[in-house]
Amino acid sequence: MNSNTMKMKFLFCLLLSMKIITGCKDSKAEQQYAAALTNFPGTDIYIQLPKGFVWNETAMGFYKEADGSTIKHDEFKTMRYAAKIHVEETMGSLTTQQPIMISGYQGELKTYLQGSTGIQLELSFGSTAFMEFIEATYFSLPEQTGKDILAALKTIQVKKQ
Repeated sequence: MNSNTMKMKFLFCLLLSMKIITGCKDSKAEQQYAAALTNFPGTDIYIQLPKGFVWNETAMGFYKEADGSTIKHDEFKTMRYAAKIHVEETMGSLTTQQPIMISGYQGELKTYLQGSTGIQLELSFGSTAFMEFIEATYFSLPEQTGKDILAALKTIQVKKQ
């Protein structure tokens, strides 16, 4: 073999090795991300929870004890929608309403002001076959909690069985 052929084989092997190593790293990152998703009990919905949120039976959702914030699946609205019964609006003053994509499904995110400091986010998304409702409540201070909750809502994935 001439030296050019040897160099080409070496470069090919080097590139192939780098691709395999990079692929393994990507796979590990995907596994870590998937492992970070938490299921809303009794649903096909998963979320990457913000720090400090844990499942709480009393709150019937994920609760952050430090500031009283919650993130929960609104089973009542989901059942009403499935039964083709009008889904009532949330109490409070609607401040924003915007489209959003969740796990490939069209959705809508509404923000309500409740009292002077309470904020409620209402996320609805789905298709012609189903509709899901997620509700999050928090107080305007600390401001970071609201940002963390909004970021978490955008991580939601639907894993239909």
